[in-house]
Amino acid sequence: MRRLRIIASLLLLLIGIVFPGKSQERPPWTEGYFEDLPNSYLEVVSGEGRSWEEARDAASKRIIQRRNASTGQSATVSFQAGKPIEVESEGQLVSKNRIIDEFRESLPDGSCRIYLLVQTAKKIHADFEPVRVSDKYPFSARVFVPGMAQIHKGNKGKGAAFIAGECLFLGGIVASECLKAHYESRMNATYHAGLRAYHSRNARICTISRNIAIGGAAALYVWNIIDGIAAKGKPRVFIGNARLDIAPFATGQTGGIALNLNF
Repeated sequence: MRRLRIIASLLLLLIGIVFPGKSQERPPWTEGYFEDLPNSYLEVVSGEGRSWEEARDAASKRIIQRRNASTGQSATVSFQAGKPIEVESEGQLVSKNRIIDEFRESLPDGSCRIYLLVQTAKKIHADFEPVRVSDKYPFSARVFVPGMAQIHKGNKGKGAAFIAGECLFLGGIVASECLKAHYESRMNATYHAGLRAYHSRNARICTISRNIAIGGAAALYVWNIIDGIAAKGKPRVFIGNARLDIAPFATGQTGGIALNLNF
């Protein structure tokens, strides 16, 4: 019973780690992100203001300040929410930008700060590469290794919890089997009826503990796979259209169900 209480306590701790309270986390790209693509740049700018609109406008103008520094030309900014940023210099468009994602942060003094992930075209007529920020990750074979899919998605605590949980159950299986073999050996080494009954009872308890640990390990492994596939991760920048879709379909050639992989 003591072993079962210990396992139950550790499982409750595991559940607390896997299902933490919701909180708004700053996306990793706000710490600094730059990507040089064939037709454009991806970069991060930030701005502060007394309101969200003022902070967003300040961040948008900072995009143009960087381009002005590199071209030596002055420009004016035309900014409207939900539309691409337009920049004009003597009536001619000199920069083409678009906002991929934004993150808002309230400062202690009551002011606002906004981070913008911006894509800037190298040439005015160049097409933007497909870029998106998403917390949904494509399927990966990492789901079959406990904790690896969670770590890949940025949830290191959850991944460590799955690894620790599997190690706990596997350790319980090995320990229970070793103790079971020990008690059976002691039982077979004596002819004392009382001692044989004592060792036999302990061997049965070890068998029950082993079976519980096997069931727990299997359940946790299935949980790890489901979570690795379905759970969202930290927002990540995805470039391009590459993706992997797995869809079942019926076919007469195979005589049953097949999987279709689209890249």
